[in-house]
Amino acid sequence: MGRLLKALALGLILALAPASLQPLQAHNKSLSFSNFIWAGETLSVSFTAPARDVTLLPSVQTSESLSAALASHVSQFLRLSQINTPCKISVPFAKAPSRDNYIRVMGEFRCFDNSSAIEVENNAFFNLARSHVHFARFGLEGEKAQAEANEILFTATQRRHLIRANETGSLVGELSFGEVFQNYFWLGVTHILTGFDHLAFVLCLLLIAPTRKRAIWLVTGFTLGHSATLGMATLGWVVPNNNVVEALIGASIALVAAEPILSRGKRMARSGVIAAVVLFIASGVSLLTGSVLPLGAWAGLMLFCLCYGWLIDGPEALQRYAPTMTVAFGFIHGFGFAGLLTDIGLPSGHLVSGLFSFNLGVEFGQLLVLIPAFIFVPILIEELPSLAKYKIRWRDIAASGLTAFGLYLFVSRALL
Repeated sequence: MGRLLKALALGLILALAPASLQPLQAHNKSLSFSNFIWAGETLSVSFTAPARDVTLLPSVQTSESLSAALASHVSQFLRLSQINTPCKISVPFAKAPSRDNYIRVMGEFRCFDNSSAIEVENNAFFNLARSHVHFARFGLEGEKAQAEANEILFTATQRRHLIRANETGSLVGELSFGEVFQNYFWLGVTHILTGFDHLAFVLCLLLIAPTRKRAIWLVTGFTLGHSATLGMATLGWVVPNNNVVEALIGASIALVAAEPILSRGKRMARSGVIAAVVLFIASGVSLLTGSVLPLGAWAGLMLFCLCYGWLIDGPEALQRYAPTMTVAFGFIHGFGFAGLLTDIGLPSGHLVSGLFSFNLGVEFGQLLVLIPAFIFVPILIEELPSLAKYKIRWRDIAASGLTAFGLYLFVSRALL
């Protein structure tokens, strides 16, 4: 009977990842978007950016509106040229209808003929944020041509693209495999190195691992988990609810950081009950203030806290179930990684290479953090003064800090 109950609890835990599947929301990254329509000697351009990013532009101080500031910025930093000669702006950029919390401007460039390749150089926003990403669509005039529009990525390391018409009359960007690999690899590296929540979870794994070998196994499980859901979400096989995913990422950090302390004192079951009660109250507050998370997510978290608290009845149980839980939490973090790729898309004709190089960049960035941590953290702990007489461990201090960080992320993402 005991084994059956534990198996049931473990099943409920693993059910948390599917519980996060809801309609997709926008990922909170520094992104901008554009749409180019080539018609003879003219190119109509619409440029869209989040209002919060536009407020950071220097031109805001001298502009009468955010739309005017964005129009000025785009006019200055978006350049088109044909046959080594700049294309001129024939219709100045001006305000256009946009979605809530976004600013959109439209303008028009005039080039020299309708057949020569056009070089697009985009420096907008990159001087303000190195991690900024711009997603552009290029198509010919007409509904059918727009349906076959080519999608191109601009990053801080890839600000120029050459656009030409192919044999069928469709526009294509001349991107090689090497360029796609380089662009998406460094995009993955930047994403993980600026994703402090993901890095915090990896540090939590180091805290619960008794040996370096064990830590390597746990990190490997995390990698397998997030690689699987990164691929599924990016390819559209699974559509996650971003609000639920981001909140669960914060919860995963708080849980994994706190459980070594709680399991050592065999207080996990009691803590699970307390957490479930607090979540019940928080879900009621969220309904009154406008819930960010669906009720199913709150119910799943409460059930998870009760089951997982009962399941981990000591340090031995923690180590026994750690590999499985690491993979399960990896699934959730993979949906978080996929948020950026879902927003910007993968280059046409390079879906597999783009996804592979992005994931490889994420793993490389992860190693840039893990290798120094493996080498220097044990040395640092040895050099720190002993707190044994106060019955305090440096590991517990680090775990408490990470727990607080995870709780902060969860509250800010689930309630604010």
